[in-house]
Amino acid sequence: VAAVLDDSFSTSGSGHKRRRPLAVALACHFLLEALAREYTPLWLSGRSDALLTHPYGATPLGERVLDGLELRPERLIVVSDGWDNSPPGLAGEVLRIWRTRLDPHHACAVTHLNPVYDAADFDVRRLAPTVPTAGIRDAENLVALVELARFADGRTGLPELRAHLARRVEGFLRGDT
Repeated sequence: VAAVLDDSFSTSGSGHKRRRPLAVALACHFLLEALAREYTPLWLSGRSDALLTHPYGATPLGERVLDGLELRPERLIVVSDGWDNSPPGLAGEVLRIWRTRLDPHHACAVTHLNPVYDAADFDVRRLAPTVPTAGIRDAENLVALVELARFADGRTGLPELRAHLARRVEGFLRGDT
């Protein structure tokens, strides 16, 4: 697993949710570090110590997505508000070309998790139409959201989705949540 984690200035959040986007990215980092067999974190700032992250600078998502894809992971997870501004739109183009030309058979599953809800559009900002995007409020939902992205990506079909949902309901009723 490779993760592109946003620690740019936009993760400062709002007056009501100070640094919430950064906190979600940090929590996702530690969860992925604990769960993945092999894990490479790629903070936008280039920092290597997650505990020293703080909102700073522009959002070079495209460059870090390229760095992540270069590792050829089975799964690339992007935790970002989706504002790609260094240069604008590069991440979307990288992901479009990756999916259509370099990885048309989906050997690498790419998922975008966005911790910022856009109230004007009643949605979260997407990086690219070819990449499943989900809003993430709490890092504890990361595993379920990444699993559901497989279905949005077309990697699995309706029977697998129904079986997955049945297992989740059964676990919920048992109190496993």
